[in-house]
Amino acid sequence: MVDLSTVPHAATIDIGQALEARGIAFVDAPVSGMEARAVDGTLAIMCGGASEAFERIRPQLAHIGNRILHMGPVGSGQLTKLVNQLLFDINAAALAEVLPMAAKMGLDPDRVGEVVNAGTGRSYASEFFIPRILHGNFADGYPMQAAYKDLVSAAGLSAELGIPMPVLAAATVTYQAALLRGHGSQDKGAMIRVFEDLLGVQYRSQSALPGAPQAARRDAGPSLQAKATLTGLSDNATVPRPCSSPFSGIRAKRPMRSSRSLATYR
Repeated sequence: MVDLSTVPHAATIDIGQALEARGIAFVDAPVSGMEARAVDGTLAIMCGGASEAFERIRPQLAHIGNRILHMGPVGSGQLTKLVNQLLFDINAAALAEVLPMAAKMGLDPDRVGEVVNAGTGRSYASEFFIPRILHGNFADGYPMQAAYKDLVSAAGLSAELGIPMPVLAAATVTYQAALLRGHGSQDKGAMIRVFEDLLGVQYRSQSALPGAPQAARRDAGPSLQAKATLTGLSDNATVPRPCSSPFSGIRAKRPMRSSRSLATYR
């Protein structure tokens, strides 16, 4: 049995043990690569389970991925996927914090984005989110409210194993603030809206700002020169209160057993 979903490590161990007791081999095989690579069949697939079981199902996985790695025993696939997701979350939170500062200081958002994505500050998160943030598009990625489970899993492991993760904790606070402000249905690029509100700015291309001609909005490209427009907070705007704990609101409790997305190969 192969589980392609992303579920907590503890739940994966429970599933593996339950299946092993019934004589059924189990491989956890979460994927990474977003929708475009799923369509192309070029996902990265990280697998946990016995080597024999992995080799048996590898030909089937090759239909959806081109980088298929055996990471170790059951649960190793989920742990590897979590590491990848946490680094992505940290990068997205860093963009949300730093880019509004650039706008506040009067730098051109488009040019800042070009420099970041051509320089040492670039990441997959910057390459994916910056062009979309510049045009106010927060709908192309996975919704934050659905992705929050990764931070819950990390908080649980941090508490259980006594592993300090201060940078992740700071990113978690930004993530939580975005959820509290009602941005959970949008992708992680929308975390920037928390700091835009706090600083009274928008990190956008000029063509994407209110009042820009429709033709200019349609024709705008990443090289369009833009200005950082200051926008005062409305009288009824709500600024989230600082969290008293880095992982405030996250329960480190052992998650319940999951039964999502189980696929059987014979």
